[in-house]
Amino acid sequence: MLHIERENRLSKVISLYSKGLNQEEIAHDLHVDQSTVSRDLNFIKHEGRKQIERYLREDILFEYMRYMAGSNEITRGLWQIVQNENSTTKEKTNALSILMQSYNSRLQTLTAGPESYMNIKKNLSEIDLQRLVESEPFLKAQVEQRKLFPKGLKEQLKCER
Repeated sequence: MLHIERENRLSKVISLYSKGLNQEEIAHDLHVDQSTVSRDLNFIKHEGRKQIERYLREDILFEYMRYMAGSNEITRGLWQIVQNENSTTKEKTNALSILMQSYNSRLQTLTAGPESYMNIKKNLSEIDLQRLVESEPFLKAQVEQRKLFPKGLKEQLKCER
């Protein structure tokens, strides 16, 4: 029962926060302490980070593979229409036109794919680096002192290794 109540409160907190209310106003509306709202917002941010990380690590790459497999199936079907002796000239012409569009789309996806994948890897590296900093008090102090995150920290870590 407490779990459901907390989920409901979290939902209300993020809804009110997205409407521009500050923590004190949210606390007043929900009849809770401001520190509860602060903890709830921190929890929501943490969960959001986890979901984005999972999305970057798993879902995008899976969707990319699914797109490529589907594209292959469509290409096969269109070539069957083109090569079928019973297809009309109009059907063959339409299939060839769609194939040309499909090849152009696929080329764009393939050339953007590695770049997109590299961007995902870069973002994940930054997430991992931020986690490392948060777990190491010495690194965290250096980052807070110098305000060099993430570029300066990466350079520092390379020098220390």
